[in-house]
Amino acid sequence: MGDDEQSLQGGDGEVTGQPAGEEVAYVDPWVGQYLADYYIIRRIGEGGMGIVYLARHQSLDRLAAVKFLGAHMVDDKAYIERFLNEARGAARLNHPNIVAVYDAGSIGENIFYFIMEYIEGRDLGSLLRERHVFPVPETVGYIRQAAVALGYAHKKRIIHRDIKPDNLLLTIDGTIKVSDLGLAKWISDDNSGGMTQSGVVMGTPFYISPEQVRSSRDIDWRSDIYSLGATLHHLVTGRIPYEGTSPAVIMAMHLNNPVPEPNRANPSLDADICAIIRKMMAKNVEDRFQTMEDVDATL
Repeated sequence: MGDDEQSLQGGDGEVTGQPAGEEVAYVDPWVGQYLADYYIIRRIGEGGMGIVYLARHQSLDRLAAVKFLGAHMVDDKAYIERFLNEARGAARLNHPNIVAVYDAGSIGENIFYFIMEYIEGRDLGSLLRERHVFPVPETVGYIRQAAVALGYAHKKRIIHRDIKPDNLLLTIDGTIKVSDLGLAKWISDDNSGGMTQSGVVMGTPFYISPEQVRSSRDIDWRSDIYSLGATLHHLVTGRIPYEGTSPAVIMAMHLNNPVPEPNRANPSLDADICAIIRKMMAKNVEDRFQTMEDVDATL
């Protein structure tokens, strides 16, 4: 172990040994430390549920991403369950278009982590914010890859429930990787599995399915088809399907308003892609494509 590498202690980031009165730069408490055989190199991202670091497995010489649950959430049992739910859900899946999870666990009572595949690339959400709109052929390729991955997950009885551009990662070789299974639901035999509770809405308002807005306990894989359709709409038009003054207003529009015509936002879209988006986003689940395989084949 080198002089700059320490055993993982979970410190508070305080810098000591400096002369009194001098300001010093903040030192991240995890950078330069070990988690099992993973050496933590640097922070690479931060989201609502946690902080992500780049790490290297020492014996395998393999890069990985280490995600820690945010310190402000460690007392929230529901968020801890969502965090570990993401690790458990992804660990059950082995597919080239799904971010792989290598390990998960906790350190003491207040530090929760999981270790996953490191993806060298960008998420489609950040790319969309730069490019504003994607060409249809390029987008279709990305959506088809996501559909294949989600179809595989559905066969494993897992529903993602939070499909959006930010959760579709694009590698440098053009491969789409589906990420963030924090809201994933397991389909049990009595269809009561997962984390849905009556009165609790889960999902991202811009892409949420009508049945998720209703907090239905019996949502199935067709909810992911709706959200993937809303994602497709955003990518090829540069506009989210419904725009409102608040998340509540937008969710109500997903529930009650007609499916918007994509070519009103982008007149260059042909009738075929517009029809596919409308079918994916049908309010009635029976009117949608019934499987991700159907989506892939039609695209």
